[in-house]
Amino acid sequence: MATVNSKGPLGSDRAGQQMAAIESRIEHLRRKFQMYFNGFDRTPPLTEFESLKREVRELQQSGFVTAQARFKAQNLVARFQVQRSMWDRELQRREEGLSRPGIAAPRGQIRDGKTVEPIDDL
Repeated sequence: MATVNSKGPLGSDRAGQQMAAIESRIEHLRRKFQMYFNGFDRTPPLTEFESLKREVRELQQSGFVTAQARFKAQNLVARFQVQRSMWDRELQRREEGLSRPGIAAPRGQIRDGKTVEPIDDL
């Protein structure tokens, strides 16, 4: 696991390595959440999510030597924020009982102003 040094500006080589490690962790976590949301895993990967969230926050607070590294870091943080909002939204739907693994839409759910017809439970 790569750690981010928030004490000074990051050089482009070191920043690139850390961003590549964070990017691969985001992709790995995305796959783990997909497994959970599709019903293959019983528990969400929340510990990994919190660890990655902390690491992205540290990356966001660190300085960068080059504008290119800063731009890449901003893009990486934005990608993480998009994934995070999707994961949070789906986790909340799960807690409220509006979503179940393997079912397209629960009974009587309204999506885009139209009622979605339920799938017959087997």
